[in-house]
Amino acid sequence: MNRLRDSQLKLLWTARIDYAKGSRVETHSHEDYDQLLLVLSGGGRIAIGGHEYDTKAGSAFLFLKDVPHSFSFTSPTITLDYKFKLLDPLLTEAFRDIPPHCPCSGMELWEMKMWYKASLLHTRSSDCFHPLRIEAGFKGTLVSLLLNRHSADTESYASFQPAEDNEPIVQYLKANFADKITLEQLSKHFGFNPNYLIKLFNDKTGMTPIQFLQEIRLEKAKEYLEFTSIPITEVAEKVGWTLPYFSKILKKRTGMTPSRYRDSLLNAIGMDIILEQDFSNEWRILRW
Repeated sequence: MNRLRDSQLKLLWTARIDYAKGSRVETHSHEDYDQLLLVLSGGGRIAIGGHEYDTKAGSAFLFLKDVPHSFSFTSPTITLDYKFKLLDPLLTEAFRDIPPHCPCSGMELWEMKMWYKASLLHTRSSDCFHPLRIEAGFKGTLVSLLLNRHSADTESYASFQPAEDNEPIVQYLKANFADKITLEQLSKHFGFNPNYLIKLFNDKTGMTPIQFLQEIRLEKAKEYLEFTSIPITEVAEKVGWTLPYFSKILKKRTGMTPSRYRDSLLNAIGMDIILEQDFSNEWRILRW
């Protein structure tokens, strides 16, 4: 079943690569595949086909087959790297007619992270995510990111949020999840009796406000562990928890401590996550 692949794009390889300050990759090109580099944090310079661009968090760069490119980083930088083969001539032509860089935020950023995680989980258990699902999803996100660039902004992303996100209490919790929030404080802020507020919120979301807040904090904390190098103590602070409580709730929900959870996903840093077994990746990071 894993031989069933997408007919327009084949995802070959992906990785999270963390570059130290002063790292660089010299000018090179790929003869038989294309590449997308997504910058999650940090910055530097990228050269593509004779043009140079500044890199910053939330920017994506497309390196098409046979196009020379190089990059260097002036600060510690975290990237997601995808190497793939375009199989459809019309898709290839469309990508050649657009600028090779664009912002990546909102829905597209979330999806790109998801396809990276799905690829990693597939290598650990092939029953978890089928390659065709990953490739088709990655292709859809790539097309949206590069060809419908207006969709990468926050306003467009908001239209894809669940209907419950339009609820004022939900919006308040998402905007202030790192603050100390109690049921009494919420009731006073919105002018409701605590019991009525719980019923009203539960009817909309299926959870109490505090349960919903915990879910927001947990998902945000997991994202910090997965895609940043922020110390675990700081992760706890960023979501409004103490370190002992953070460790307790994550262990209860995932069976792992924060450090083990981070290691379970980030032990792939700089390592190949291969979806096409015949693909051999060659890259070399240099230091100034």
